[in-house]
Amino acid sequence: MKEKQSADLNHFKSVVESYGAEKRNWPVEDHALMENLLQNSDVARSLLRQEEKFDTALRSSGPALQAPSALLSRVLSDAQNLNQGSILQTLWPFGAIWQPASGLAMAAFVGVMLGVASPNLLNGSSNSSIDEPAFNDTLFDLEYDNGNI
Repeated sequence: MKEKQSADLNHFKSVVESYGAEKRNWPVEDHALMENLLQNSDVARSLLRQEEKFDTALRSSGPALQAPSALLSRVLSDAQNLNQGSILQTLWPFGAIWQPASGLAMAAFVGVMLGVASPNLLNGSSNSSIDEPAFNDTLFDLEYDNGNI
């Protein structure tokens, strides 16, 4: 029960901090929960009083500041410049995409060709079976075959 009340109080706090202390600004779907908490919880009433004080302080701080028209026009023109371009430029802003794409394609091609052309590259013999391990010679056998022993 306490967990639900704590969750409800957290929700109450977030709504009051987001929408202010005036009930008409609160989301309609939260009105019943908010009213219930205000009737039954001292913490909720305290949170609402704090928000009312904060709202009063905001209103009494003076008129709202207006941004200069030059700043507003500069921000709007910059926003238009940011939105120009294709989706590909948005996804890959590093220049021409053909260079890394061709490098990736070439690496994949070389890897596939090596795999197809030389399946027994590690074994060295063409008559090995799949079950036979690729490294079946010992170090002594390799040294003996190369004339080092």
